[in-house]
Amino acid sequence: MNYFRIISRTVSTFLLACVLTACVDSTQAPEEKGIVPKGIVPKGVVPEITHYQTRKNDVLLEREYARVRAARLSDVHYDLSIRLPAENVPFSGTAAIHFSLKEATAPLTFDFVEGEVSKVVVNGAPVNVDYNGVFITVLPESLREGKNTVEVEYTHAYRRDGRGLHWFQDPVDQETYLFTQFEAWDFNKVFPGFDQPDLKATYQLDVEAPSHWQVISATRETSIEEVGDGRKRWSFAKTTPFSTYVLSLHAGPYKMWEEEETFRVPLRLFARQSYAEFVDVEEWFKVTRQGFDFFEGYFEYDYPFGKYDQILVPEFVFGAMENVGAVTFTERLQPRREKNTKDRQTMAVVVMHEMAHHWFGDLVTMRWWDDIWLNESFADLMGNFATANATEYTGAMVTFSTNRKSWGYNEDQWITTHPIVQDIPNTEVVMASIDGITYAKGASSLIQLMHLLGPDTFRQGLVNYFDTYAWKNTELTDFIGSLSQAANRDLSQWTDQWLKTSGVNALQAKVMCEQGKITRFDLTQRPANVSGAIREHGLDVLLVSDAGERSTVDVTVREKSNVLKALNGKACPAFVLPNVSDHTFVQILLGQKDVAYLQKHFGDFDSAVERGMIWRSLIESVRAGELSAIDYLDLALNYLPKEQNSSLLQGQLSNTNRAYGYLVVGGVNNSEINAQAKSYQGKLEAMAWHGYQNSTGAVKRQWFGMWLSMLHSPKSIAEAEALLAGKDLTLDDRWTVVKALMREQQESAQQWVETLSKEDNSSNAKLNKILASIVVPDNSVKAQWISEAQNPKTEYAYTQMRSITRALFPLEQHEEHLAFTDTIVNAIPELAETLTPVMLSTYASNLIPRQCSLKAQQKMLELAALENMPGTAVKTLKKLSQSEEECVAVQKRLEQDG
Repeated sequence: MNYFRIISRTVSTFLLACVLTACVDSTQAPEEKGIVPKGIVPKGVVPEITHYQTRKNDVLLEREYARVRAARLSDVHYDLSIRLPAENVPFSGTAAIHFSLKEATAPLTFDFVEGEVSKVVVNGAPVNVDYNGVFITVLPESLREGKNTVEVEYTHAYRRDGRGLHWFQDPVDQETYLFTQFEAWDFNKVFPGFDQPDLKATYQLDVEAPSHWQVISATRETSIEEVGDGRKRWSFAKTTPFSTYVLSLHAGPYKMWEEEETFRVPLRLFARQSYAEFVDVEEWFKVTRQGFDFFEGYFEYDYPFGKYDQILVPEFVFGAMENVGAVTFTERLQPRREKNTKDRQTMAVVVMHEMAHHWFGDLVTMRWWDDIWLNESFADLMGNFATANATEYTGAMVTFSTNRKSWGYNEDQWITTHPIVQDIPNTEVVMASIDGITYAKGASSLIQLMHLLGPDTFRQGLVNYFDTYAWKNTELTDFIGSLSQAANRDLSQWTDQWLKTSGVNALQAKVMCEQGKITRFDLTQRPANVSGAIREHGLDVLLVSDAGERSTVDVTVREKSNVLKALNGKACPAFVLPNVSDHTFVQILLGQKDVAYLQKHFGDFDSAVERGMIWRSLIESVRAGELSAIDYLDLALNYLPKEQNSSLLQGQLSNTNRAYGYLVVGGVNNSEINAQAKSYQGKLEAMAWHGYQNSTGAVKRQWFGMWLSMLHSPKSIAEAEALLAGKDLTLDDRWTVVKALMREQQESAQQWVETLSKEDNSSNAKLNKILASIVVPDNSVKAQWISEAQNPKTEYAYTQMRSITRALFPLEQHEEHLAFTDTIVNAIPELAETLTPVMLSTYASNLIPRQCSLKAQQKMLELAALENMPGTAVKTLKKLSQSEEECVAVQKRLEQDG
């Protein structure tokens, strides 16, 4: 799976999430929730079969129970038959589950959540079973040791939250499109079975659907036959063995493209009919071929799954999903306009990420979700590494450093931080635990390991891993063992330091000089937050002289104090930047002297990686209350107009919005800060307009988003209306301008909404029209949509509600937002019982306003401590509590410097 799922937001949408609601996301570390079952069977130990406990009646699967169940079962095969209606009514199916059972004296459960069971046959005999809406229990008297078959006839509803079998109706042509999303525990919302990663199975599927539909799954169809009433039955070949969460089923009148020239792996691409014109088919196939060439060579293991389909689907919650042979992608990867280089690189990285999963995740799979990092950290690295080495987008690793990696740094500094390898006691906390640590920090730790071992040794370790564990389930020790063997080095200490401890270290150069020469150079390492870990870091250090001369030195840091005696006698540096090539994952601490140097010399740094590390250090200093938000904004105004790296610019414009947001929040109760906020809004608006007017491609788009988020002056409003009247903007860009004008209550805006609605009848337009209506400063509108967000039976898809709640309160309406605090916050205890965990987390993250008070901090912690609060929401609420504390520190610094 790919948390470009958290595909980079535009500056304007990022503004609401980061400034008003602390830029938190819907994930949570399991140890923060404190749900650790008693008597857990240790990892790597096969449980005794007699160790059986009655399964809890919870909508989850516990790790302990899963391990006991796995020890009883082998040779699992599913014969699955499903009948799909076009209307949003329940589908029906029959599942014949074949398996060998090692012990038949205890009940056996089959996961099946929120369905209706009409008949169960066990080994040829109809039986009465207990079905509690979560799992079917078959009693031991119906089972036998050895081979068994359980047949289940059932119905199940389609879903609108992106899980299970998602239903979408295209407003353009009223056609229905379906797709599945099964990670982590949602196979059971379409098929009954053993929904856990270590019970790999084979599958044979047949699907009845409307005659004009395409049906796509892990293998190619073996036959398609008419069955009457305008319907056909698709039968698919038996699969190779893999886990339930990477099986998939997609259906609808998808447009299909096949390569004109046959590739060694059969390739197809799908998109819905009304979106097909926006798909860059040739580019997509080219990148796919380049990916196969790279990975088959790099891993020395041929692609193992026969064919490779890729499907662009609407209302997809994430960025992509590595379903075996049938990968799903969000349509956001193919925007409704001409693609720029950044668009194409992003698409390439996501394609490579999902392709890498077919080796690391699908072929070799973690035994349990504790080791989900084995999937995601590796794919996050390989998505960028393969793109940089196999395509024209050679800057992909630079983009990882300057943009993606910041996600890991941010996540690791929350109080909800956790080790890369986690304790996942049950499936309820799996998705809460997949975050910037699992992805970006995990990938960064692998980059550090590659640097320490050498790239050839690292690659050989991967080759060993696939050769040894193909088609199997693995744990951390298996992966590290393969790398240790290749390196002829014990990696247990590195594993303990990097993978089993939480938090991020910080490095600071402390330099003493006499007569212009270094007398002592100490590269100090601050213990990681939370865990206090001190780690081994291999890195290089940049020293810049007063004359601007640069030199680097390679070092290995292992202690709190690391004196580099080799630098004694060298010229005293004016500026020092540790980790200049970004080999490791570590914060860089800059002092007042460093900031003063940067105010004059920031433009001297030609490397985007170097500039990215400096900007990251500066914004972290703002958040810690060590650097004034005003000082940060002044640096941004001076140097960001010169920035030409679009990914770096995107991240720093978001951080600039964050710094500006502190002024807006602080200005509610402080007239002096309020005056500063208004002044900087004008400066940022002017900077962004100049950037938009004087740039091209992705950089131009970044400035466009920034300008619209700051737009307020009569001059800019007139320029926006002129853009709408012209022909230079794409349809989606025109919608974005209209939303800004609606926010500013311009008389012409509503007419533009009606004009664009006539030109555009797509699903994008349907959502854009809603977004345009809700940004107006009208309290009755705000109240209506807060109520809709609280409605567990809303007709809107999760992705629509995510966009709506994110846009509901623009930054300049913060004071109005605060008036709804009680309405939003007081509903949360009840919503914990009615909303899905993901929607509850989204509600809290997007709607709870930043109050900048320690009282609000305490309230968030009280909500997080409620017994019925799901893990995803606990994590979000704890982040919100920390963001309140952070805001207080930032405001204190503003008042001191003011």
